[in-house]
Amino acid sequence: MLCKPVEREIRRFALLNALEFGKAQVKPVIAKVLALHPELRKNAKDVVELCERVVSEINSLSPEEIKKISEEMGVKLEKRKRESGAQTLPELPVEENVRPVFRIAPNPNGPLHIGHARMIILNDEYAKRYGGTLILRFDDTDPKNPAKRPVKEAYEMIRRDLKWLGVKWHEEIIASRRLDIYYRWFEICLKRGFAYICTCNAEEWRERVRKKRTACECRKKSGEENLRDWKKMLAHEFKEGEAVGRIKTSLEEKDPAVIDWVAFRIIDEPGHPFFANPQTAPKVWPSLDFASAIDDRLTGVTHILRGKDLAICEKRQRILYDYFSWRYPRVFVFGKIFSEKFVFSTSRLREMVEKGIYKGFDDTRLATICALRKRGITAQAIRNYIISLGLNENETKFDMEILHAFNRKVLDPVAKRFFLVRNPVEIELETVPREQIEAPLYPGRKERRVIKVSERIFVEKEDFEKFRGKEVRLMHFCNVLLKKKARVTSLENRDIPKIHWVSNGVKVALVENEEERECVAEENVLGVKRDEIVQFERVGFARCEDRARFYFAHR
Repeated sequence: MLCKPVEREIRRFALLNALEFGKAQVKPVIAKVLALHPELRKNAKDVVELCERVVSEINSLSPEEIKKISEEMGVKLEKRKRESGAQTLPELPVEENVRPVFRIAPNPNGPLHIGHARMIILNDEYAKRYGGTLILRFDDTDPKNPAKRPVKEAYEMIRRDLKWLGVKWHEEIIASRRLDIYYRWFEICLKRGFAYICTCNAEEWRERVRKKRTACECRKKSGEENLRDWKKMLAHEFKEGEAVGRIKTSLEEKDPAVIDWVAFRIIDEPGHPFFANPQTAPKVWPSLDFASAIDDRLTGVTHILRGKDLAICEKRQRILYDYFSWRYPRVFVFGKIFSEKFVFSTSRLREMVEKGIYKGFDDTRLATICALRKRGITAQAIRNYIISLGLNENETKFDMEILHAFNRKVLDPVAKRFFLVRNPVEIELETVPREQIEAPLYPGRKERRVIKVSERIFVEKEDFEKFRGKEVRLMHFCNVLLKKKARVTSLENRDIPKIHWVSNGVKVALVENEEERECVAEENVLGVKRDEIVQFERVGFARCEDRARFYFAHR
């Protein structure tokens, strides 16, 4: 018998677990007790039984009752660092009585991937934390660059992924539909002498202005001359490469790439999905730096969270803001997420899909958001992973195993459990001690699933070869001497190897890395709904595609 103080500690651990996950789990409670009292390992059986009883008792209570008892016992869920050892998000400076405005600005040239998630989730988290506004802006004003050219299907793909990630945006902007707004503001820049139309040869201009720091002749043009050339640009009297619109800067700018940066350029044959006819399509397009600067101002953006690879955008845009005496948003920079294993280049992804290297953007070998969703990675796990990286300039190598750990923590308490055998070996039971058994549907909870039993049993080939002729326990059922014709030795749950098994099974497909394998599973899996994520005991988590097809996530 265990003493009362130990039982009280078990109860505290179970309450803490219930407060954190909604339902207490037996295994973590046992682990904490034995870690605190290693001397109790000799009484492990008693510890397990008491933990199971206490956890079952607590899980029978309502959330309100659990909270009340926890308060009475002084049990409080402390804020802890995440499993990966990473930090939580720092506070941002927010003005009193001013609703902060954040924005996310994906390029609709393909699907979102885990690399995009940092920008998206950080902005969404802060907008929710401070009761702010989140704007979704599609930056789609580069219809020439093959790597950045927008794709019609990508707009809806991005919206779908954002909704699945739990991102709530309050306003949507599509930059390519606001060209007239950008034209008007650039015309103001020309009239006020903040900008000019440059017709110099591009290479000669770079040599003269950016290398030698000498002004080109175009900078000397009057406002009337610039407006005349601007109208010629809009009328397509200049062809691609013959003229650009530049924002005037100091020729002494430390970074040459900032000097007289391009605000508008001509594209003779824009490949934009909203302008299918190249003859009538706009030929004058704003740069990302100009369009986003104007939109941030017009929509009242107060905070910009961007990757440090876009730091030059701030340098350019601040010059424009200073011209108009505008206040530039507060900027917070984070490092990129990179990977040596997964493809993060959207244009490269599209190319590989078109060549058939991948079956689609949701190919489960990819790290796109739609592929992770298809596998059974939860939106909450992705969010927790991104938050764990914090808001800092450190570049981070994407670690799928850490994402799996976050996903496991989300799913363990809530995923239904079933038996599935991947490489089935059929054995026959000499006797069937029970026609049916009950097994836990969830870990540490009351709900049970009923499994019918017959003489015909399927076990994993690996288990059969490893334990042939030895005594093993068929999980939740009985102990057998494992042979082709197996003899039942006991119903008692003893400390012997446990293996999973299937009786009266149904055929299901398990897809892992886009390779499909025919497996045998208990017939209860036929009740699993589409998109539901389950745990196949000793195999791993999987998402249901339909009643007889599952995508493997991870162990």
